[in-house]
Amino acid sequence: MALTLSTPGNAPDVAGVPGNLKYVIKRVQFDSSYASGGESLTATNLGLESIHIVLAHGEDSGYVPQYDYTNSKLAVYEAGADGAALDEVASTTDLSAFYARIIAYGR
Repeated sequence: MALTLSTPGNAPDVAGVPGNLKYVIKRVQFDSSYASGGESLTATNLGLESIHIVLAHGEDSGYVPQYDYTNSKLAVYEAGADGAALDEVASTTDLSAFYARIIAYGR
């Protein structure tokens, strides 16, 4: 499945240029069937040529988004009952009510 990107209410709907880098701020909504390993999120999706860093934060849900630079995917984690480090959300989990906010820097 795919992610839906929008601009959060108080963020500008433009990319900025800090120094010689560009940045973009987006609100990300997942869909009703999470893909194991994360959902594709590429530089092109964000209007960039390359990604240097993605900072992601979940909105009031308890889920933790994390960008996978090697595979260009946004993965989601949650606390497992085993007490170990965060576990990836199970494949096909309905995350359609989950939103993450990201700021991505690149070129």
